[in-house]
Amino acid sequence: MAGAAGIVVGWICHHWFPVNKALWTSSFVVFTAGMALQLLAVCYWLVDIKGYKRRATPFVVFGTNALALYFLAELFSHLISIINFARADGTRADLKSLIFDNLFAPWASPECASLMFALCTVLLWLGVMTILYRRRIFIKV
Repeated sequence: MAGAAGIVVGWICHHWFPVNKALWTSSFVVFTAGMALQLLAVCYWLVDIKGYKRRATPFVVFGTNALALYFLAELFSHLISIINFARADGTRADLKSLIFDNLFAPWASPECASLMFALCTVLLWLGVMTILYRRRIFIKV
C-alpha cells in the first residue's frame, strides 16, 4: 500500500515538480520509491510466500559479496577504459570500445548491442561471484 501511495503522490506532485531524474525532484524521489516498494512487495511475495527461492539465487550470490562486486566491477570498468590498443587504421581505442565494436556492434543495432554488452558484463560478474559464493568466500569490511 505504501508503494502504491508513493506512486500516486509522486504522480500528483508531477504537476508542480516534474518527475526529473537529473534534478532529483521530490516527485521523482517519491515516485521511484513507490515503484521500488512495489517491486520489493512482488519479490517478497514470490520468494518468501510462494517459495520460489531457486530463482532468487543470482540475487543472493550478488548480495553476499556486494561490496567486493562493486569494487571489482568499478576497477574492471576503469581498467578496460584506460587500456589502449592501436586499430588497423592507426587510431587508438580503449579495450572497452574494441570489445563493443568487434563483438556486439556488428550484429545488432546500437541499442541492442549496448544492452547485450551490459548483460554480458552482468553475467561475467555473476560467474565470478558464483565462484566466490560456492567456495564460501565472503569479503566483509
